[in-house]
Order: sequence, then C-alpha cells, then structure tokens
Amino acid sequence: MNRWMRIVLLWIPLVTTGCWDRVEINDIGLVMGTALDLAEDGNIRATLQISVPSPSSQTTGGVSKETDRFFLISAVGKNATDTVQKLQKKMSRTLFFSHRSIILIGESLARRGINDVLDAFSRNPRNRLKTYILVVKGNAGDILQVRYPYELVPAEGLKEMQIMQGEGVATTLRDFFIESASEGISPSVGAIEPALFFRSGEKGEDKLFRLDGTAVFKNSALVGFLNHAETHEFLWFKNNKRTDNIVADLPEGRGNVGFIVTGSKIKIKSETKGDRLKFHVDIKGMGNLLENNSRLDVSNTEHFELVKTALEHQVEQNMKAFLRKIQKGYHADIVGFGQRLQRKDPGTWRKVEKQWDKYFAVADISVSVNLTINNTGVVGPSLQWKEKEIIK
Repeated sequence: MNRWMRIVLLWIPLVTTGCWDRVEINDIGLVMGTALDLAEDGNIRATLQISVPSPSSQTTGGVSKETDRFFLISAVGKNATDTVQKLQKKMSRTLFFSHRSIILIGESLARRGINDVLDAFSRNPRNRLKTYILVVKGNAGDILQVRYPYELVPAEGLKEMQIMQGEGVATTLRDFFIESASEGISPSVGAIEPALFFRSGEKGEDKLFRLDGTAVFKNSALVGFLNHAETHEFLWFKNNKRTDNIVADLPEGRGNVGFIVTGSKIKIKSETKGDRLKFHVDIKGMGNLLENNSRLDVSNTEHFELVKTALEHQVEQNMKAFLRKIQKGYHADIVGFGQRLQRKDPGTWRKVEKQWDKYFAVADISVSVNLTINNTGVVGPSLQWKEKEIIK
C-alpha cells in the first residue's frame, strides 16, 4: 500500500463521522417540571411546565411587555406512555425531559399508589434520577401555574427549596426507588401546599407555595403526613440536622430559650428479648444558644446546666411524639429500624421481616439526648433586664 493510499484511508473516518443523532436546541421543548394527578375517570392527568428560553417582547399601546417565561400543557392517559404521546401532539418541538428538576404528585394519586406512574421514570435514560419528587396537598397541576417571584420558572423555585434542605425532607427519584426496593424501611418525600403572599404597595393576594412537612409512604402508597415539628425530628435520622432550631420552655415558668443545631450524630441500637424487640436511639447534637428569654444569667454554671437539661428534655419529648406517630399512627418504618435489625441480628430479622409493620408498631423504643452548647452569645444575662432583676 503506497503512502497516499494510507493517507486517504486515515481521512475517511474523519470526514464520515458526526453527531448523527444530534437534536438542535431550536427543535426541543425543555420540560422543567411535571405534575401528576388522579383524573376523574381514574386515569392519570399529567401537566408539564415548559420553559420559553428566549421570550420575546410585545408592544401594546406603546408599552413593551415581555411574554411569559413558561407555559403549561396537560393531558389525560392510562399510563405515562399514553399521556406523553398525547402531550407531544400539542407541541411543535420534541419534549425534552433531561432538564426536569421536579416531579409533583397530587395527594389523591399518591394515596391510590404511584407504582404505575414511576416505572416510566426509571426506563427512559433522559429521565434524571436526581430529579426531586414532592407530594402536593391538593392538585399537583395547580402548583405549576404559580408564578414564583424569585425564579423565572416556578419549578426552579421548588428545586431550590429542596437544595436548601434543613426545613424539609429532600428526596430524589433515586432515593425513592432505593427505599421502596429495600427491606426494613419505607419511603418518604417532602410535602408542599399552596400558600399566599402580598405584593408591596398592591392590594389583593397572589398564589405561592410552601414546604409543609413530610409525606409518609407504605407499599408505594401515601398513608399520611408528618407536620412541621415531626419533620424536624425526622431530620435527625436523615443526617440533615444542621442550622435547625430548638425552642424549649424553662421549668417553673422562668421563660424559654432558643438553640441552633450546627452538628449532630445519631445511633440506633437494637436488642431482642424473647418476642419483644427493643431499640435505643442515642442523639448527640452541638450548637449555640440563640435566645434567652429569661432572667437567668447563663454564664452561671448552674443556670447553664438548667438550660441544657431543658433543651435535651424538649428534644426527647419531640422525638417520642414523632416515633409514636410513625409507629402507632402509620405503622410505617421510614427511619430504618428494620435495616438496623437486619444488620445486627439477621436471624431475628428473617423471623419478622414478612410482618415487619406489625412488629415495628409494638417495638419498645427508648431515647436519650446529649446536647453540647458551644456558645451562649457575647453576653451572660439578657441586656434588657435591670441588674437587680437578673438571677445570677
């Protein structure tokens, strides 16, 4: 083979290869959020929030007005495949789901069960498993219609709420799939509900949304919600108890204190005695005193210990209330006590795993709390009290 023939053969792959499956940006519709609701006929209603990348400006009466940054399309179908096909017929561009940041599930659909709607999200490689999933108290499609002031597209506002973490449970599709398929734990996701806000200098109310606790699932169906306080106790187990606040009343009506958690550690110990299962939750936290609404001088060691004990007692009481809710109320182990038992005592787990919800509901769970107060502020007593009013 001569020299020129070799050069030609080397150039052939370079000139014949290319992005054969490339899709131009002008040919796709970026789906930013999806809402799924239960339709009146028992089918699934899907609502898509689609971004308008470069909105144009329209001039009406000499005043320039920018067009919408997003629009919604909706359709009803038997399953995800049927619904997406109907949605695509309403689009001049190909629906593109890789940029989707949020999936909202309406409460009615969540209570019926979401196994039938989740399968499609795991099969299509353009569905990101890092997409956040939330349950809406009401109709999910209504939330996507809200114009969030801080973000161009409302779905981005919902995503930022989840990224912020600390106020609620942040669950991705990947997290939900793992917990659903795992033994000894039930899945949970954040909950959201409609809210209102007022514009400065204007009358009337505008729609908004807010995080509102946690949705508890069992067998892929919603069984109930945790409120704000119960959710904050759940966060101890999610390794997400940072920048969270604890408020406690001091004994004998002496006032109350506020504490911010900056770090935490939690351990679950399991023990089997006969037919009874016992668990012990050991909570350790550290942080700073934010507020002291009492006359106590917390620089005094005795008063410092009193405040510390009050905070620990409050955490213990809150934790017991949370555990009672998921044990007695929902029979749903969203914490993972079953997983702990499975690792510690596989033999016992094999005996109880088929009826774990029943055994979990009657298990003995004790709680101990140890908080470390690193900083009480730049002053001992509160500055608003007179010297003679301060208890030193």
